[in-house]
Amino acid sequence: MSTTTLKTLGSAPAINRGADQWFRELGLPTFVPLRRWFTDLPRRVAPLILWVTIISLLLRDALDETIAASVELLGEVDGWLVSLSVVVIVLISAALAWAGYGILRAVLRRVPRVAGNVIAGLIIVACLAAVIIVGYATDPRATVSPVVGALGILLLCALVTGMGGGALVSWAARLAVRNASAVSNMASIALPVILMLVVFAFFSAEVWQMATALTPLSLALVGLFVGGLAVAVVLRVCASEIDEMKQTLSREERAAMLVDSPAANRELVSDATQPLGLAQRGNILLVMAVAQLLQALFFAGLLWTLLVALGAVAVPPGVIGLWLGAGSPEQPMTIEYVSVGGVTLPLTYNLFKAAALLSLIATLPFVFSAVSEQRYRERFFDPIMADMRRAIVVRDALTAPHKPRRSRGRGDEVRTSPSA
Repeated sequence: MSTTTLKTLGSAPAINRGADQWFRELGLPTFVPLRRWFTDLPRRVAPLILWVTIISLLLRDALDETIAASVELLGEVDGWLVSLSVVVIVLISAALAWAGYGILRAVLRRVPRVAGNVIAGLIIVACLAAVIIVGYATDPRATVSPVVGALGILLLCALVTGMGGGALVSWAARLAVRNASAVSNMASIALPVILMLVVFAFFSAEVWQMATALTPLSLALVGLFVGGLAVAVVLRVCASEIDEMKQTLSREERAAMLVDSPAANRELVSDATQPLGLAQRGNILLVMAVAQLLQALFFAGLLWTLLVALGAVAVPPGVIGLWLGAGSPEQPMTIEYVSVGGVTLPLTYNLFKAAALLSLIATLPFVFSAVSEQRYRERFFDPIMADMRRAIVVRDALTAPHKPRRSRGRGDEVRTSPSA
């Protein structure tokens, strides 16, 4: 995670801003006093507005224009080429959006506070103006809808950022990237066992019939049910870990956790842990749930991709038709081809839904293993829990009665980082 420099003899507002940023980078905005939730808002919200603007502008007409260019170039409709074009456009849009987000965020952090807010304000105005101009250019008959849409983007991004939603998403994204290798290692262990069971079901006619009968809403409800079970397990384990922390941490361990933190120049005079407020406890549980769900989604996406690739090669539409049969008047069974920009692709929604159904169900063992089996906990659950323990200790040091550590020179600085 990024580091923040705090001068031990600096002004209180500067120290408070450094501590607030430290907690936000851990995805814990409720550890920041409510009166400081919306401080420096332009500088904090500008990267998110830029991200939304890039995504909306690039994906508004890029897909249709790319498909039209592909057809004009080849003189015919090539389903696989169109599929590849769609994937490339989406990946490029996502890459540009995240690059713009990261660059702007880094620049605004390195300029003075006032200048940063001015620059952020100008970028926000430019982004909203671009959204409005493109909206009217796309639909000349529009009245106020482009303006309302731009204002909606501004209000939503400001609320999400001010209340800490942006910090939580940013922290979870960094965590997912940091743990990508661990997920890959676990996938290499879990996938052989899971695929052994899933592949047999994947080539079963009953699974395809059930998946075809599911509407998108029904499939989403299945995902919510599976996610609810996973979250319930994660929250129960996390709650017990937080409660046990009060008895397991010694004064020496607490002092070690204060090193390279916003409370590095303070020393606790009490071993007591201040009770967590309801919002703070909920924030920690939410962080743990989001982190585990992101890892589960990564695993489910990997499994879904493998099943779709396998089905595209080994299960042609004719075989799908044989498996589905004619159905019944109450439940007709039809093959639904994927169509983008008026071009029919050599893929079916039946394949997508069958792969999604099996991937969702197969993700549960992944989550249960991540919080129960020791070798998986060490790679997935324990590092996140360690950050949460440290945040609680730092909060105690910043809010409880304390005495300063041995004084440093006036120019000395303490380098702080959310993770040890």
